[in-house]
Amino acid sequence: MIASVIERGIGRMKDGELIILLDDINTGTGTLVGAAQHVTPNLVNFMTKIGKGLISVCLTEENAKRLDLLFMVDRSLNLKTKPFTVSVDHRTNTTGISAYERADTIRAFTYEDVQPEDFRKPGHIFPLAGKENGLLQRVDIVEAVIDLTKMASLAPVGYICDILNQKGEMASELEIETMSEEYGLPILKMSEMMEVRRNDVLCTFTGKVISGNQIGRQIGFPTANLRINEDEVQLSNGVYGVKVTYNERLFTGIMNVGIRPTISEEAMVHYEVHIFDFDEMIYDEVLQIEACFFVREEISFFNLDQLILQIKNDVELVKSRLHAGEKAKETALLIGGIA
Repeated sequence: MIASVIERGIGRMKDGELIILLDDINTGTGTLVGAAQHVTPNLVNFMTKIGKGLISVCLTEENAKRLDLLFMVDRSLNLKTKPFTVSVDHRTNTTGISAYERADTIRAFTYEDVQPEDFRKPGHIFPLAGKENGLLQRVDIVEAVIDLTKMASLAPVGYICDILNQKGEMASELEIETMSEEYGLPILKMSEMMEVRRNDVLCTFTGKVISGNQIGRQIGFPTANLRINEDEVQLSNGVYGVKVTYNERLFTGIMNVGIRPTISEEAMVHYEVHIFDFDEMIYDEVLQIEACFFVREEISFFNLDQLILQIKNDVELVKSRLHAGEKAKETALLIGGIA
């Protein structure tokens, strides 16, 4: 059922039409979404009149960096801020504000030979820089749009517009459903997209368990410290939801990759895995790790109490994401049995 809903939305984007993406996880807000490859002045005008919000372009951080698009604010200071870069107009624009010129600017992001000098700054289109691996790296509208364009085998660039109501406030889910029916726009939910990507992984690798300093055990989260071949693992420092295979048994857990700035001043990168519901001695054993999704970047805390509180929150988030699909399957089986 979920796959068919996603496929319908992807089909509409392939045909150059708009869809509605509902963030039913973070904000409860709706967004009009289109593939930048198929943007037209009429669709931009439609977004402006019906959506009433800000029109932005979603592209990967790598693409933004290549085009010299700097973030408006230092996101290392506040990761909850939207990943806006400096706004732009295409060099062929005059005022840049018309639907025709905004469509030209949006489409230019999909050109293979586009260069930084092809854009003037500031402008009337607001780029949003998302993670290359989409919802596996960050759960946000920007990443969902990037995933959708890739699923549609299109250039990984989308354009979006927040949906406001007649009062100029963010539209409610009921108002979004009314818009969907009135204009024939399919609604895709963020949770549905995450379920479709649930079996995807960032990478898979093996590591041998080695002795550590036992700090994880002391604070209530014992970890398996891994010796790995770093040439085989391309993960940035941070926290990840993982699946762990040991002796042909599958477990779930949470992994930290980094220098452990709260408890250490060394520069060496460590790979540490806390396996849920597990209490066995596994020194010198080999574990297979599937890094399923990114949780957050590694940060330094003022004290161990803050670190422990954050770990507890991280664990709850990882458990909810890793087990959400299993619960959905169980529910489907029960419904099937009743039917």
